[in-house]
Amino acid sequence: MIRETLQKLAHLLLRLWLKAYHQIRVPRLKLDRPSVIVANHASHLDIAAIFASIPFSEIPKVRTAAARDHIFTMPGPIVSLARFLFNVFPFERRNTSADSLKRCEDYLREGCHVVMFPEGRRSPNGRFLGFTPGFAAVAYKTGAPVVPIRLDGTHRALPRGAVVPLAYPVRVAPRPPLRARRVHYERRRTEYLRLIECASAAISRP
Repeated sequence: MIRETLQKLAHLLLRLWLKAYHQIRVPRLKLDRPSVIVANHASHLDIAAIFASIPFSEIPKVRTAAARDHIFTMPGPIVSLARFLFNVFPFERRNTSADSLKRCEDYLREGCHVVMFPEGRRSPNGRFLGFTPGFAAVAYKTGAPVVPIRLDGTHRALPRGAVVPLAYPVRVAPRPPLRARRVHYERRRTEYLRLIECASAAISRP
């Protein structure tokens, strides 16, 4: 309980800073059931922008997939801060991701929301790189809705390789939830592709 209170207080301060420094515009997400939240990825600032759209009551229930080979190789205090603020867990992207995807499924079945960046890497210029299929498989297997979020401006506010954020505006644009259709097992990959196309189209729309 103390950790959750401190975490919410930290996010209140973070939101005030994002609003003052980055003029962030953030509609509130409606998360009425465990959801897979997906977004385009261009900056380490992305996750803070996403959390700014999440109701305070839901923050302790969010789990964020973070690259094992990048985030979890950073100095210990940075990893601890990421765990505290964003509830990150290591996601394997270099080798097989089956165990990491299973962990996402388990979190959803436990009643948590899962944040994923399906591009698998940060775009150097803010252009959308396209989604990999892991999130679609997780949504299909759990029945969780997919909530696409388009992020604009983060690649300027904190570019790859930068340490100090710049005072550029950031916009967070949640899109309507998508749901996987129940199809015969043999056709599940076709449904994965449909989810990827729909989520990609939602992210690509200004």
